[in-house]
Amino acid sequence: MQEDQREFDVAIVGGGIGGTMLGAILARHGVRTLLLEGSGHPRFAIGESTVPETTFGLRVLARRYDVPEIEHLATNGAVRRHVSSNCGVKRNFSYVYHREGEPARADQCTQYPTWGPPLGPDSHFFRQDVDAYLFHVAVSYGVVALTHTMVDDVKFEEDRATLVTRDKGTFRASYVVDAGGMRAMLPERLGLRQEPPYRTRSRTVFTHMVDVRPFDTVAPPREQHGMPSPFSQGTLHHLFEGGWFWVIPFDNHSAGTNGLCSVGINLDLDRHPRPENLSAEEEFWHHVRRFPTVQQQFERARAVRPYVSTDRTQFSSQQVVGDRWCLLPHASDFIDPLFSSGLAVTVMSLNALSHRLIDAVRRNDFDTARFRYLEYWTKRMFRFYDDLVSCSYISFDDFDLWNAWNRVWTLTTLYGTNAQNQVAVAYEKSGDRSCFDALELPPYRGLQGVDNPWVERMFQQSRDAVLDYRKGEMTKEQAIARIYELLRESELAPAVWGTLDPEDRCPSGVFTLWPLMRLLLWGKYRSPRHVRGSYFTGGARLIGKEAVEAYTTELRGGASRVHQTLRDMWVNWNRDWTRQPAPRTRK
Repeated sequence: MQEDQREFDVAIVGGGIGGTMLGAILARHGVRTLLLEGSGHPRFAIGESTVPETTFGLRVLARRYDVPEIEHLATNGAVRRHVSSNCGVKRNFSYVYHREGEPARADQCTQYPTWGPPLGPDSHFFRQDVDAYLFHVAVSYGVVALTHTMVDDVKFEEDRATLVTRDKGTFRASYVVDAGGMRAMLPERLGLRQEPPYRTRSRTVFTHMVDVRPFDTVAPPREQHGMPSPFSQGTLHHLFEGGWFWVIPFDNHSAGTNGLCSVGINLDLDRHPRPENLSAEEEFWHHVRRFPTVQQQFERARAVRPYVSTDRTQFSSQQVVGDRWCLLPHASDFIDPLFSSGLAVTVMSLNALSHRLIDAVRRNDFDTARFRYLEYWTKRMFRFYDDLVSCSYISFDDFDLWNAWNRVWTLTTLYGTNAQNQVAVAYEKSGDRSCFDALELPPYRGLQGVDNPWVERMFQQSRDAVLDYRKGEMTKEQAIARIYELLRESELAPAVWGTLDPEDRCPSGVFTLWPLMRLLLWGKYRSPRHVRGSYFTGGARLIGKEAVEAYTTELRGGASRVHQTLRDMWVNWNRDWTRQPAPRTRK
């Protein structure tokens, strides 16, 4: 490699989902980008479950930075068409409460549906396919990507950084982004790791399996549990005192081609310390056998990968940005996978980082102050998720407490998702990408509505009620009553939802077209003053337009496949290769 081919504007260390999306965005805008990946693709990874705020954020990234391939990850239909049929569908978050030695009770489950088409549903990413897809997208935009390349050291100078690889020599860049995850290079090299300042203390045992039964085959019948969406078509959480299981199937729709299922168990370290005399596999099955209905679901299941058992999953770094470097969120901190927050924070970070890096390269100005916004909001979101998750573990003591606390999250995620949608609608109306700047202005900054004072106050006071219960300063009944009181006083719950009714265990209802219209009408005409005008201001026309486009796309795709099959029965030559999309060029 010639000397001038070793000079770059930005070097990204780590070729996972975050690093490759950033690389594609930067290269699309003319930034000379190097991506160094220690392994290769495809590769195993967990972090498979998306949430509406993530998928809406992916739409924003794709449109703001003109990388349409990112939007292919935003709905399950697009994932199937463009990325991989090995990914599962996520139509809901389902939570089933369990007591040791007892079958699951029909009236002790909750559900939060994801959005229906055209803005959903969400997906279970089969990460080896999704990560490989994004890696190839990055390369197609001009990223210089080297796999199986370990970075042993980075040396920072006044005007550049020099990256020293194990066997491919040195490279120079004006700026370095570490996207290396928990074992990231820069935190170790710069001594950034610190004792996690988080209340959450959990650990994980996980693997991939085959022959995990759909939970609907062993759960109480729908006539009894009353959930609107099949358990098996979403991310299933089995809750119990001190922990929870995840069940994330990839074959849970009619077009699925992947028989694998991601499974894991997360345990409160203080209630369930890691045993010295059990292997990871033995510990996993020990907990499965504690709960009869969970045991039924796993009675035929077999692991296809070794079980992995972690120590405490929380980690933290003292800084997110520094002189000519920054960390992507999963290289900086991590809390717990309970609310699938990792990718959501990554997408938020990419949105804030990308335009800053593009501008820094154009101006040749990498002043650390330019990136301080990224550090503040990344850390603030990890503090929020620590509160959310740690109080969830406390609420697992009792189903009624969980049923109350869960409603707090359904509201924060509603306002966080709607903030993303607000700017997308504004952009569709005007075509002006400056609309996306609103995501860095009140009340839309961060995620989960945390920059809205009404949402923040409701969340923090509800959190305090759960913590007071844990400290013995409130009874369970008092904490539950306090949460419902705060929900009512906030006026954030849409009148068309059942948020204030403890008997309604799917308090949001569903997000199909008519309920969505009712939600928009409430927000536009009947919501309180602190909601109206900032949220639910429009989108009906956009949803209608995209609904027609989604239906037409599926119809054309089906007709095209039928046509090709009939043609190929009679004719051997075709010109399908002329219809391949033209390569994208840099801006």
